[in-house]
Amino acid sequence: MKHTKATLILTAALLLLFGACTTPPPVIPENLSQPEFFQRAQEEADNYRWDNSLLYYQVFLDRFPDDLPNVLAARYEIAFINYKKERYPEAKQGFQALLETYKDFPNPLSVPQWPRVLSQKLIKIIDEKTAVPPPAAK
Repeated sequence: MKHTKATLILTAALLLLFGACTTPPPVIPENLSQPEFFQRAQEEADNYRWDNSLLYYQVFLDRFPDDLPNVLAARYEIAFINYKKERYPEAKQGFQALLETYKDFPNPLSVPQWPRVLSQKLIKIIDEKTAVPPPAAK
């Protein structure tokens, strides 16, 4: 009984300790430039603070909806973060929506192609990772 009580106390202490280590979401300044959004989002992603990185990209989309090349990049990055977090349905949906966007351009070569190319590749990888294996032969 003493062992169980000590384990519970230790577990509670660890939860409090690790709970205190979480960082609050960043406050995003109003005057942040487009390159600064991407720099800070990438820094957050590099440090595995995925939710903070997502926040930067989403706020970028809200503030600069007409910056088409960077909107495509931000949408790709959002889907990619979902992929990294193994949220495959959300990632695939994001990549597919991004690919649909390319169909709306009269001249698709007028916008960056790397988000389209990488989205196509990652959809294939997601399909491979989430494929249900055929039933074993009897």
